[in-house]
Amino acid sequence: MLHPFMGIEQWDRIGLSVEESAKRLQRIAYVDRRCMNLEAGHMTARPEYEVKGALARFTWQDAEFYNQFRNRCKQLRMGVRAFEKCPDDALDRLMTAILESSNTLNLLVALFEVLKPASINAVNRYLSEAQPLVDEPTIHLLQHQLIDRKGQMVWGEQAIAHFMEAASWEEKEKAESWKQYIQALLQAAGDIDGCEDQIPVNPSLIVNTEPFQLPFTSTRDNRFQTSVIKMKGMTFEDNDEGRFLQMMLSRYFEMSPAEGVAYVHFSTEGKPWSFYYDTARHCWDEVRHCWFGEAALRSKGYDVHAIPNWTGWYDMTSQLFNKDEAYTHLTIAIEKAAMKYPPGKREEWEFCRDVAKDPLMTTFQDFDWADEVVHAGFGQKWIIDELFQGDNVKALDAAEDTVAKRAVYMDSIDKEGNVPPPSRFAGNY
Repeated sequence: MLHPFMGIEQWDRIGLSVEESAKRLQRIAYVDRRCMNLEAGHMTARPEYEVKGALARFTWQDAEFYNQFRNRCKQLRMGVRAFEKCPDDALDRLMTAILESSNTLNLLVALFEVLKPASINAVNRYLSEAQPLVDEPTIHLLQHQLIDRKGQMVWGEQAIAHFMEAASWEEKEKAESWKQYIQALLQAAGDIDGCEDQIPVNPSLIVNTEPFQLPFTSTRDNRFQTSVIKMKGMTFEDNDEGRFLQMMLSRYFEMSPAEGVAYVHFSTEGKPWSFYYDTARHCWDEVRHCWFGEAALRSKGYDVHAIPNWTGWYDMTSQLFNKDEAYTHLTIAIEKAAMKYPPGKREEWEFCRDVAKDPLMTTFQDFDWADEVVHAGFGQKWIIDELFQGDNVKALDAAEDTVAKRAVYMDSIDKEGNVPPPSRFAGNY
């Protein structure tokens, strides 16, 4: 005889009510959204290249988690306005403290030794208590989320071990004190899902923090030399080989645009949820594009740390552009313009396939082209349609203004590549 419920066990468990289910999911989701936000902020602030890339990926994954919960809670009779509210001030204090982590090790300890394990525990508790027939849609999405959540933990544990190995005794002591404080804040919230007793924070565990601020200039660790001017001092053969090298470098240098999108994501307030969902994806895509170039260069035997790393996009975003200009410049002036053929993204792919005849870069450029179509769509959605109410001419004029501002900014960089005083670019051009 076939199982009456397709193998679903404990079908007679009473489980959670709709209201209780939605409230628990809202709390887990709130933490995911705050994680998304702080990971984007720290992606710009942390100098370690591998940490930047990982935080961008987690920004996107946590945005996906939140979006899934947002859709599910609507089905569980929780309105969007109620869902998007902070469910508990204690959770807000917890997440604000983690945002204010003072260094990379403290951030990693807070995330991967306290917060993210607690989120996994909350997911597992929900799975163990939900009624498996009535709440199968939630159970399905949580089981699939666990794959990515556990994958984050694998990376996080490896990263902590790496940084602990290099840390001084004092740094380790401070990291341990920070961990205890974050654990105390978690206990004060009654855990992620609110299912535990709320225990007030022992004053002796409190660690004083400073408000988090996005960096003024791009951050890189000491393996890198940096340049605000793209490919400054580099010379290329005037042939197909020279163009191919420039193309690999252009992909490799997309960490700086990724940081720029993270800046926009973190600093922009008051947009609909889908803006943050789209920019989380956009940030991660730009990191992936950077890795396309890095992988291609490594495959050709290049020492990627010996190549001056371009930081101009982030520095320009932080210091030059006013509200909305940075995203206008990226999505309209650059990415939407790259849809033209020729040259554009299609021609770059054809060059790698037909001229350079490099299978790896052909694949990379193929997917780079696909991603750029998505990004041009973001520009259409958030700049042309939302910011300029569908007026394509005004949007293109605004994009041209950003191109002019960029030219003035880059021309003013002195011969050493230093950034000019920010006051010179405080106004509009």
